[in-house]
Amino acid sequence: MTFKVFVSGSIRETEIIGELIETLGRYGIQSTIPGEFSNDIAFPVTGVPTANLVEHQIQNSDCVLFIITKDGMRADAVNLELGIARALNRVIVPIVEEGAKLPANLANVPYISIDRNQPKLGYERAAEYLSKLKTEKENKNTIGGLVLLGLGLLFLGLLASSD
Repeated sequence: MTFKVFVSGSIRETEIIGELIETLGRYGIQSTIPGEFSNDIAFPVTGVPTANLVEHQIQNSDCVLFIITKDGMRADAVNLELGIARALNRVIVPIVEEGAKLPANLANVPYISIDRNQPKLGYERAAEYLSKLKTEKENKNTIGGLVLLGLGLLFLGLLASSD
C-alpha cells in the first residue's frame, strides 16, 4: 500500500525538500510537490489551474508536510495549501528549521525540527514518524479487509444454509 505525502515549501528550500524526499523514499514513502505532474493526475498538462492541481495532489496524499525555515516561506501558497489540507482533513506535519518562526496558523500543530548544520537527523525523524503513520494506515486497511472478508463468508454461509 502506498503512503503519499505532499511537500510544501519555498522554492529557496529546494535542497532541503530534495534531501527530505530522498530520505522519505528510502522508507517507502512517496512524495509530491506543488504543481508536479505524475501518473495519477488525470488533468491535461496544459490549462490546469494551480489551485485545482494542488487540491488534487493534497486530496491524493495521506499527509502534508510544510517546510518552514528562517529564510521564510511562500505565504500565499502555503496558506492556500494549508487551507486545502485542513478542509480535506489531512494530517499536517510542519518541518521547522531551528530558529524559524512558526506561523500563527500552525502554532498548535506538533512539528519536527531540523538543524541546518545536521539536517539529516531531522529528515530521519520525519521519515520515522511518517513510517509509523504508514504502518497505522496499512493496519487499518488490513483489519478492514479482514472484517469485509468475514462478513462475506458469513453472508455466503447464510445463503448456503437457506437453500
